[in-house]
Amino acid sequence: MADLLENIKNWPMKKKFALAALIGGVLAALILIFAWSKQTTYQVLFSNVGEGDSGLILQKLKELKVPYRVEGGGILVPAEKVYELRLQLAGQGLPQGGGIGFEIFDKTQFGTSDFVQKLNYRRALQGELARTIRSMSEIESCRVHLAVPEKNIFMDQESRPSASVMVKLKPGRTLTPPQVQGIVHLVSSSVEGLNPQEVTVIDQRGTLLTRANREGDGPLSDRQLELQRSYEKEIESRVVNILEPLTGKDRVRARAAVTLDFTRTEKTEERYDPEGQVVRSEQKSQERSIAGVSGGVPGTSSNLPGKKNAPMTGTGATTQKTNEVINYEISKVVSRVVNPSPEVKRLTVAVVVDGNHTAPQGGGARKYVPRTEEEMKHYEELVKQAVGFSAERGDVVRVVNMPFEVTPQEDSGDAGRDYWQLAAAVARYGAPLAAFLLIFFFILKPLARSLLTAPPARRPLPAPNAPLPQGVSETEKALEGPERKAIAMEEDIRTWAKNNPDQAAYLIKDWTEE
Repeated sequence: MADLLENIKNWPMKKKFALAALIGGVLAALILIFAWSKQTTYQVLFSNVGEGDSGLILQKLKELKVPYRVEGGGILVPAEKVYELRLQLAGQGLPQGGGIGFEIFDKTQFGTSDFVQKLNYRRALQGELARTIRSMSEIESCRVHLAVPEKNIFMDQESRPSASVMVKLKPGRTLTPPQVQGIVHLVSSSVEGLNPQEVTVIDQRGTLLTRANREGDGPLSDRQLELQRSYEKEIESRVVNILEPLTGKDRVRARAAVTLDFTRTEKTEERYDPEGQVVRSEQKSQERSIAGVSGGVPGTSSNLPGKKNAPMTGTGATTQKTNEVINYEISKVVSRVVNPSPEVKRLTVAVVVDGNHTAPQGGGARKYVPRTEEEMKHYEELVKQAVGFSAERGDVVRVVNMPFEVTPQEDSGDAGRDYWQLAAAVARYGAPLAAFLLIFFFILKPLARSLLTAPPARRPLPAPNAPLPQGVSETEKALEGPERKAIAMEEDIRTWAKNNPDQAAYLIKDWTEE
């Protein structure tokens, strides 16, 4: 170590400054690299939250003494604390989703009027509905407005409540009609007396998502159009699923057009069978009367004693009466037939099948080979059976063999982002190691070798009058004066350089630096 310090002291001032600058630069680079690798990585805790929620979240982070950043409308925290903080803040009702809920009644306030209580209840109900709707994956934020009129003692003058819902959808997301209908029924079921027809839903662009029933406005309503598209997709899926195992994946394309009849028909029919008579009721009535009378002449003379009575006379009467009533019921059949809705009136299916691609034996580009007519007929029969083909309805099924144009698929943006994230993680931990190895092998090791190598001791040159070394020619011995001295010195230096090459190189380097 003492020799090393002594050697450094003997260096010229420029060399000392260069060494100090090199050591300082290496240390600074190492410090920066390790500081960069150890710096805290921030991830998004919440994004696109309202101003009220942002203030409450930042206040809570300050209380927890958690470092944070606010960038691009989002709140960033250290990556290792993201999920823990989300659970902790969710337990405290943060974020609230842009509105206050029923926690407004957690604090009891004395002296509150009935009007304020009703207003707070409406605010709480609006906030709770907004939170529930915001939990859908397609919705980024939501606001609900309720218009609930005061109750009137007169029923004919009472107004019905109404509601408006404004949703902000996430980029690239849309709401399907069933989802919109679900939001409508959610709001109408949460408010007493609210009719689903009085609920309006719009998006951030002002597009009306709820539409009234347009049964009379056009040929088909929204529900009927959706049912027709769904049936067409089902037909296309059937065709692709039955042909792909035969032709290969992604070598079949199918499109279907279905005409549906949504007319609802009800038929009531009564039929009477005259031969199918059944006695419904029967009534019989029979009457018979027989009467006879005998005796003398009425009066006093016929009853006197000793008086000869006149001969007796007699009369007789017979009455007979029969009634019979029979009621018959004729057999009757009453049938009520309701045709199913909807009914397929016509079906059209177009199918395109790719051919075969074979590679020649000698190599080269693949050759397209069209499919045979027998194969195409077989495919057409399979398609007809799969879709329920009916010639009576006028259905049309067409199967065509045509080559597909193959286009290279572009890499998705998600794959590129994943690649860059992986590369950044590798560079984060591999860059310090690589920098340390480069500095060690190309800077520190050569520098240590040069510092630890002792400079060669300068050998005194031979005196001018000293005898020449052996091996000097006779001609050179004959030379005298300055020429003899120069030749002798040159020969001596060459011999010394051959015997001590390392010291000679170090000496030349020292001369060059000076």
